[in-house]
Amino acid sequence: MGAWVVFLPEIILVAAALASAILGFAVGRRTHVLWAWTLAALAVAMFLTLDMMGLGVTRLLGLDLYEVPVSGAAGGSGDFAATWKMRVDTFALFFHIVFMFVALLAVVASRSFIRPEEPHQGEYYCLILLAVVGMMLTAAATDLFVLYLAFELSSLSTFALVAYRKKDRASTEAALKFFVIGAVSSAIILFGISIVYGVAGATSIAGLGQSLTDLTVLQKGLVFPAVRPMEPPLIVAIVFLLAGFGFKVAVVPFHMWAPDVYQGAPTTISAFLAAGSKKVGIVALFKVFLTALLSIQQDWVAAIAVIAIVTQTVGNLFAIPQRNIKRMLAYSSIAQVGYILIAIAVGAVAAGGSDAEKAVAAVALMGGMYHVLTHAIMKGGAFLVVGATASAGIGEELADYRGLSR
Repeated sequence: MGAWVVFLPEIILVAAALASAILGFAVGRRTHVLWAWTLAALAVAMFLTLDMMGLGVTRLLGLDLYEVPVSGAAGGSGDFAATWKMRVDTFALFFHIVFMFVALLAVVASRSFIRPEEPHQGEYYCLILLAVVGMMLTAAATDLFVLYLAFELSSLSTFALVAYRKKDRASTEAALKFFVIGAVSSAIILFGISIVYGVAGATSIAGLGQSLTDLTVLQKGLVFPAVRPMEPPLIVAIVFLLAGFGFKVAVVPFHMWAPDVYQGAPTTISAFLAAGSKKVGIVALFKVFLTALLSIQQDWVAAIAVIAIVTQTVGNLFAIPQRNIKRMLAYSSIAQVGYILIAIAVGAVAAGGSDAEKAVAAVALMGGMYHVLTHAIMKGGAFLVVGATASAGIGEELADYRGLSR
């Protein structure tokens, strides 16, 4: 088969999303059909992704379905980098599994959380699937503009999901805040990418690393061997990218929207945002700062480290006095993003050193990736417990949980 076969999970999810939107008009109150359809699509896509990772039946049967084994962070089956600006490798596949697992949790919980008589359930499941596709394409992107477009597919879908219960004032208010902050941060990211392109003359994530390395070498030779002046436009670009992605993943001081949005959104969508949507921002940060901008890490690594430490501290401290459990989980989620960001700072510093230090960089990246996985499982599960208790008539205030063990 052709290399396109590694994009079968995304193709299946897009087809299922479009079918869900159409089925929504036909099934009426038999919304269990939509639920089962979405669940089946995610299960098949996850099965194929695990198969690509060598954990499925094709390896057991000795088949060569994907032509080239998907391995390594630098290449793999489905290398469309030249034409489609996307590559499926082990890094991408890992996050594909994380994103689909989170969506699976949200869909399973939606069966009891969303009542059969509620309208627009076809669109609801369609948007969840499209959001997952955007997340998966972000992880596979090899170009900054493709990464941006994939990110926006995910973001636009989640904007609508937060506003799903449009007659609920809290949900509508949360959606408006989320949309405004999301639109502003998207514009800031696009400005940053444009400036990087103007300085380096490339948007390829790998090509940017080489272009900026060449620029660094040239400046050292022209000015002074030990001193490299920083391009002022590049400073602005780094600030824009940090601020834009900082809003997306809710790091301090760009975090104020998260507690309000998580509290006001439907609980299944809060779980999807905390465990999945924020993680796509982490993927983008990994790609932009640990690949595209790695050669100039001395210009941004301190800022990342400081933001990470402040985010950890503020998130944990502000979680303590909260009385609403969804707000408490939101601040806890903010703190966890700070822990993940440390992996970027440590990895960037170690990547330019000796072989031993490069090994540390690899461990830092793997640690950050596994933290993403564990946080997705635990935070998604925590929000779903809140949803389950709410369905049982228990409120969202901590005081409402008194006597729950009995």
